[in-house]
Amino acid sequence: MEAENIYTVIAAKLRQQIMQGDFKDGGVFPSESELTKRFQVTRTTVRHALDLLVNEGLLLKSQGRRNRVRIRKITKTTWNFASFSEGMRASHEIPVSKVCKAEIVTTDDGRFFNLVRLRGIDRTPKVQFMTYEDTKVPIELFPQIERFDFSVVSLYETMRKEYGVYPFKGESQIFAVLADKFLAKSFAVTEGYPLVKAVQSIFDREGRLVEKVSIVYAPELIIKLTQDAGH
Repeated sequence: MEAENIYTVIAAKLRQQIMQGDFKDGGVFPSESELTKRFQVTRTTVRHALDLLVNEGLLLKSQGRRNRVRIRKITKTTWNFASFSEGMRASHEIPVSKVCKAEIVTTDDGRFFNLVRLRGIDRTPKVQFMTYEDTKVPIELFPQIERFDFSVVSLYETMRKEYGVYPFKGESQIFAVLADKFLAKSFAVTEGYPLVKAVQSIFDREGRLVEKVSIVYAPELIIKLTQDAGH
């Protein structure tokens, strides 16, 4: 293996251990010396690997002290929602949605339209999937919403144009998860690869719940999400 790639492999192994809970949040991380012996590499290689984890927000670096783990549940509030499709078009990308499930379900909280999609961008001849979204919207607010084809139309645009409902405020909790076989194939990563999942409740200006959604992000989005979540 080329020397320039060794530290990224080491970082990936350490990242997976952090994500799957082998190290406690706030706990002391193995020292450079310990990792040098474990992986049989130079201290410089280990240092590069640790720097990657620090930059991703998974380790907290203290001058003259051991690194500490910094992976935890994050709560975040976001305002004035735009749809995935709108965001991609604003970035001059072509949005793509693959519907995995679209059905009416009944829960203890009522009846919902359950929409499960892979969202991505056109990278002809392939599609680069960016998120896996499992959405539930209340039938009481959106009667007959199941009639729309959400592989070609935007959910939020439909809410606004067809029902006069405007998603406005979102409350999110962010977790670390490991890719199962389906997500690994969808995001072109190995099974067990660490990913980020956001569980959100979306409200309109009147405070009505308009959507409950869980979103798993492709690895390309993890670093930006981790950095933004601290602000």
